[in-house]
Amino acid sequence: MKRILYLLFPLLVTAHLVSAEVPVRERIEWADVWVTDADKDDLPRVLLDGDSITRGYFGEVETHLAGKAYCARLTTSKCVSDPSFADEVQLLLKHYRFAVIHFNNGLHGWGYSEPQYRDGLLKTVDAVGKQAGDAKLIWATTTPVRQGSDLKKFGERTERVKVRNKFAAEIMKERSIPTNDLFGLVEEHPDWYSSDGTHFNGSGKEAQGKQVAETVARFLPENSSK
Repeated sequence: MKRILYLLFPLLVTAHLVSAEVPVRERIEWADVWVTDADKDDLPRVLLDGDSITRGYFGEVETHLAGKAYCARLTTSKCVSDPSFADEVQLLLKHYRFAVIHFNNGLHGWGYSEPQYRDGLLKTVDAVGKQAGDAKLIWATTTPVRQGSDLKKFGERTERVKVRNKFAAEIMKERSIPTNDLFGLVEEHPDWYSSDGTHFNGSGKEAQGKQVAETVARFLPENSSK
């Protein structure tokens, strides 16, 4: 029995290290970078950093901020707990100057624990704060997940989303970063969801885009509107 334990112990240690240090990969990983009017600098530039939810409402934000700001997006399947997430963010921060960065991350990386998510988010917030110069950071809460078979009911992952949002709220309060509550915006609107229970239909994208644009507009330089 002792011999078996001696043989198993290195394997248990290795498993622990893998779960804590090696990136958790999804079957399909992707990243999408889009910079509108990259050849112009007469208006402040806004970065929307998030996932497919952000990509969904990006067009609405652009429409609402037309004449006030140029918009860019970095949407990705990477979780803030993934060490390569910072590399993707650096791709834009090294080459563009942003007046406002509206960001969210919370619907990917389910293989990471919530404490790992919290630590990754804290490191990301601090790193972006240092690299983004004078950009104003705005955090957006992660939206709930519903059951595809019955959109009136929340899916199991919504409980994890709530925990992640709670950790995020604590971090943003400590760093004096304002929060745009998209969770609260869509919480009572199952009619805004698409059939998969995660993404949104046209009405949901429109509502989120409008609120994101209004939130961002409050932090743009005063002389940004024509």
